[in-house]
Amino acid sequence: MHPTVYVENLTLTRPAETFNASLCISHFPTFENCEEFGDLFHPEEQAYYQTLQFEKRIHSYLIGRLTGKKAIASLMGNENLAQIIIRPGIFRQPIVTCENQQNIQVSISHCDNWGAAIAFPEAHPMGIDIERINSEQNEALEREASEFERRLIQRLPFDYEVMLTLLWTVKEALSKVLKTGLTAPFRIYEIAQIETQSDSLLSFYKNFAQYKALSFMLGHYICTIAYPLKTELTVDLHSLKETFRTLVEL
Repeated sequence: MHPTVYVENLTLTRPAETFNASLCISHFPTFENCEEFGDLFHPEEQAYYQTLQFEKRIHSYLIGRLTGKKAIASLMGNENLAQIIIRPGIFRQPIVTCENQQNIQVSISHCDNWGAAIAFPEAHPMGIDIERINSEQNEALEREASEFERRLIQRLPFDYEVMLTLLWTVKEALSKVLKTGLTAPFRIYEIAQIETQSDSLLSFYKNFAQYKALSFMLGHYICTIAYPLKTELTVDLHSLKETFRTLVEL
């Protein structure tokens, strides 16, 4: 079976200007017949892909490249995915290289069979993360939450493990914006406020007040996009969830 892929072009509205971005969410029902995706890779990527030996790494590389390239291609208007190269930077951050590149960057995340990516212009930094809600991770996630954050999420009308996972994704998404990843203590990304919306949540940071984060659920998963505070961003969550309706109802 082929993966289910959702792509949406986004308008990033600022007080004095607008930017374009592209969101891609994908789900792989199976990783059988991975060779079918050979036309996805640039020859340089194909050579690296063929050196991979462990299934988990093979699957994550495939999900990341497909999802990231679909987002980039949509933003650029170029559907030839093999012309797009995503190389790792020195901190393993994705670096986009392609013909007629216009300083496009991409943030990529994957968890289990899900992939999430957002492509955006360098002038407008963004980051994305997707994680599975798992109560068995509560203790580990609690260690990364401040006392203030634990009190904050207990006041909200959601299960505790849902909100612990949300805290993690909100911090992870910002760490990708700042290109620090797990090299910096997560406490510096402390959440100051969380607002509930009709189908999503909006989080604000204590130490990085110039950013905010939009979070939404896909079944047992949470996806978060971090982006500048003064940007207005709307994701068509109805269409997104309808694309994966049979999956998120499982």
